[in-house]
Amino acid sequence: MSQENVEIVRRIYDEVSARRQFPPEWFDPACISDFTDVAPEGTLHRGIEATNAAIAAYFGTFDNFHVAVEQIVYADDERVVVAIRDGGRIRDSGTTITSRYFHAWAFRNGKVVRLSSHTDEAAALKAVGLAE
Repeated sequence: MSQENVEIVRRIYDEVSARRQFPPEWFDPACISDFTDVAPEGTLHRGIEATNAAIAAYFGTFDNFHVAVEQIVYADDERVVVAIRDGGRIRDSGTTITSRYFHAWAFRNGKVVRLSSHTDEAAALKAVGLAE
């Protein structure tokens, strides 16, 4: 199952790069998304519609947004932690930026039940119960 979850995460990032939104078919209806560690105004969001609404402004900052897995940090039957790179060309600008984050994913029955974004690996591991 851990490899299946890794593949789901990769597909989600492919969809985000293509459509600039998280694909609802991979998320539990009651999923929680937590961006409090990476966004000053970040809060918890319940449901994929709330998550997509919250992240739309960030995705909209770019003319050609992309996100990709840089490293699989940890994966088991219920958790995946990845290092990712995202970014692109800033809208109406020639400036291109990339950022590195760590995403912590929790799964149940093949669906994402929690996603959190972090600036460091230790915080992402802690978010899924793998560190103190």
